[in-house]
This record gives sequence, C-alpha cells and structure tokens, in this order.
Amino acid sequence: MTDTASPIPSETPQFEIDRCWHRIGVWGDKSCPELSRHAHCRNCPVFSRAATRMLDREMPAGGFALPAGQASTTITARGPSAESVLIFRLASEWFALPTLVLDEVTGLRQIHSLPHRRNPALLGLVNVRGELVICVSIAQLLIGKEQRSEEGRLIVAHHAGSRFAFPVDEVQYTYLYAAEDIRPVPATVARSSSGFTKGLLPWQDKTVGRLDEQALFDALSRGLAR
Repeated sequence: MTDTASPIPSETPQFEIDRCWHRIGVWGDKSCPELSRHAHCRNCPVFSRAATRMLDREMPAGGFALPAGQASTTITARGPSAESVLIFRLASEWFALPTLVLDEVTGLRQIHSLPHRRNPALLGLVNVRGELVICVSIAQLLIGKEQRSEEGRLIVAHHAGSRFAFPVDEVQYTYLYAAEDIRPVPATVARSSSGFTKGLLPWQDKTVGRLDEQALFDALSRGLAR
C-alpha cells in the first residue's frame, strides 16, 4: 500500500491521509500488492500509521466533517443479520471465523515448544508483538492432522479472556454474509470438523465451514487444561 498522502477535508489542510484502503485495498479494487503479504488492510503498517495519526490529531472546533460522497472505512452490512468472517484454508478444506474474535493475521514465526506436552493440539508459544501467545493446532481438531505449510499464515484470536494463535495454510479476505446464506451441515457428513461447524457458506466455487467459535475455543481450552 502506498504511503503517499493526499488531502482530505479542504478545511483541514494540516491533516492529510491517503485512504488507500478505499482505492486499492479490501474496500477498493484489491489491487494493492501488499494484500498478499498482509491479507487485510487492518494488518498493514500504512493503515496502522493512518489510524495513529487520526487518534493523535488535534480536533478542530466542531469536529471533522467528511466531504459529500466520501465513504467511511466501515463495511456496509447487507442487513441486520449480516456478519463478517475471515476465510482461511487448512489443507484442502476452507473454514471461516467471525472477525469479532480475531486480533490479527501475521506471518508464521518460530514456535517455542513446551516440554512434556500431552495434547497434540498444543504446539507451544509464539511471540506476537512482545507477548507470548499460546499456539495451537486447530487443524488437529478440524481435519485430524497438523498444518505444516512453510508459506502459511498465523491467525491470532481471543476468547473468554485468552488469546490463541494458530497456523493456517492460506488466508483470504473478509467476507460478509447474511443469515439466509448459511446452509445446514448434512447429517451424512462424518468429519471431525462437523461438531465445530455452525453451517456451510457458499463462497466463489467453494463450500466454507462457518466454525462455531464458542465450541472450537472451549474444546481447545479444555484440552490445554488436561
């Protein structure tokens, strides 16, 4: 994403931000070359610097007013029941988690193994921005084997006051779906992931398992407590 500034409200020339996420990012035409690296504009340092500048700016009398026709960075919902999810891949299967439980998507990093680990889903600890975060293999629960791609991504999520990091093979952009889009999991489907799946979402030419984050992270927490 470019870091070239272009002015926003003409009445505030001292505060300039290039909202490249609207032009070439996830809310634009998705042509930014950095998207393949950061997966989402929220993970990009350009977006972070812009957010910091906006928080640190001096608020003029009367506040800021957006010019007519300028969009905000908020995704427009398809309806009151719409929900945003992040789609990712484990081996050949696709899954989705709500963006509300996600902290960030980052590159894979060294996992510090723990001695005498009994749970195969517990991989160890990873350093995320100076904080040691429990790294788990949700692939063990969902597809019955560990994910070992060297070109994957690391997703950091939170649940019930705890943070988990887990490696995945691939991360796609966030996807907004309506409640009526989700399909039930067929009773004939006998997969380890079915117990952690709320339903199935059609996405492009694929079927994505919309995970039940409560069931998934509860199972991980119970396993780590053993």
